[in-house]
Amino acid sequence: MKRLISALSLISTVTMFTSCQKEDSNPTPVDINGTWAFVSIEADTKAANEFNDGTGNQKTVTTSNYITENNTGIVTINASTMSTSDFSYSVNTTSKSDYYLNGVLQNTFNMPFNFDCPVSNSTSTYKTIGADSIYFDSGNIFMNGASQQTVPCGAKLSREGNLLYMNITSSEISTQVVSGATVKIEANVTAKVKLQRQ
Repeated sequence: MKRLISALSLISTVTMFTSCQKEDSNPTPVDINGTWAFVSIEADTKAANEFNDGTGNQKTVTTSNYITENNTGIVTINASTMSTSDFSYSVNTTSKSDYYLNGVLQNTFNMPFNFDCPVSNSTSTYKTIGADSIYFDSGNIFMNGASQQTVPCGAKLSREGNLLYMNITSSEISTQVVSGATVKIEANVTAKVKLQRQ
């Protein structure tokens, strides 16, 4: 059961709702229109799975941080649409899991976390929110191929010369029934998508 809960932690970090929070009351407008090369995604993830099987409260907290590798693809952005072509990346890292029983740490273990995002072409509409944020009402194109569903999400924007950054903070709480036990899943991720103007 511990392995199953750990695996669910990794899966849940990929299938999260994303949201964007405003931090600056008077930001400088960020120009994102044009053609961009996909450079990388830098992410920190944390997923907590908790359930009670009648013998006690069990909880697994899994964390990972990584920068994607083998990054390919072009991102084209206009006033309301963002599209990718030949978009792909891979993740090759190690996740750390802490297993608790009734609130007491019982074990800590590391396991490989490897993922290959298949090459994809996709398009999504977005809305500008203020000067430095956008909102994808039909899902984030950077998650296509990485999850079974696309969900609405937002991103905070910043520029450094010819580099564009999309900063995403995500959080989701859900439940699943696994082997008859109701598992509460709380997943959080912060991610920075990096693009370079062509």
